[in-house]
Amino acid sequence: MVHNALIIDGTCPGETWQARYQDWIDGGFSACALSVGGSGSGSQAMTGLAGVYRTIREDPRLVLALSADDIRRAHASGQLAVLLHFQGTQELGYDPGLVEVFWRLGLRIMGLAYNRRGPVCDGCEEPSDAGLSKLGREVITEMNRLGMVVDLSHTGWRSCADALAASGDPCIASHSNAHAVQPHPRNLPDDIIRGIAESGGLIGMNGFPAFVSADPAPTMDNLIDHMVHIDSLVGVGHVGLGLDYCEMSDAEYREMIDTGEWTKENYPPPPWNYPAGIETARTIDALAERMSARGYSDTEIHGVLGANWLRLFERMWP
Repeated sequence: MVHNALIIDGTCPGETWQARYQDWIDGGFSACALSVGGSGSGSQAMTGLAGVYRTIREDPRLVLALSADDIRRAHASGQLAVLLHFQGTQELGYDPGLVEVFWRLGLRIMGLAYNRRGPVCDGCEEPSDAGLSKLGREVITEMNRLGMVVDLSHTGWRSCADALAASGDPCIASHSNAHAVQPHPRNLPDDIIRGIAESGGLIGMNGFPAFVSADPAPTMDNLIDHMVHIDSLVGVGHVGLGLDYCEMSDAEYREMIDTGEWTKENYPPPPWNYPAGIETARTIDALAERMSARGYSDTEIHGVLGANWLRLFERMWP
């Protein structure tokens, strides 16, 4: 069923991926969107980029992906293509001109906010959610000009709606689920899901347990329930993977809480139980098997595994 399937993970937290990218190779993935920034300083982003470049340079199984063709070639040669991704816009400060700088450094996907208030817009944990700022509209204009994908994960709902109205290109939620299935502020309400689908974008299914189910040990069926809801709402073709596999020490978790990037209410402490059967990227074929048992066709399964992402990337980076 997944033999020779092109598989893409739309979100891989940087430190976890750097330590465990063998999991994605063993799981048969063709491409990963690697999060290298979004909530830090420009210098931190540069350090993160330098580390990724070094990892790719030193491991011939990896290749930096700047286009859809790069992903196809990696798939054909058995390599893992690495897309560069920011989960926010903090590194831009107040300068939309830096969008092009990061584009030239290889960045292809950028989120607008990471949970909190920022210069571009408000994140999903900002109670007021003031929406997209003037600067935010300038940033989206630059992203559209260059072909950088606008990512709405971690973004406030009003800000998402404003961004969808402002963008002339497809918008995505790289690692978010359906709020109607699991009412969590990191998940998307139906109107935003519709807006993303109407834009030509898609939503990457997130395996982080708190976003999947109220049960801290979710199942693959719990995750598939989000796919079913989205498919019933907007039709098939708007779902991909954005599994967000993350490992974190207790000290790292406390730092995320202390800095306000996370709240204890919405991000329970580790260890985290990703859906049983796909606890790591190594066993992603089990998800395909379970989707088949739930009635998905082979074509639909291949779409979720990677073909839907590739179609979007072909439109953005021909």
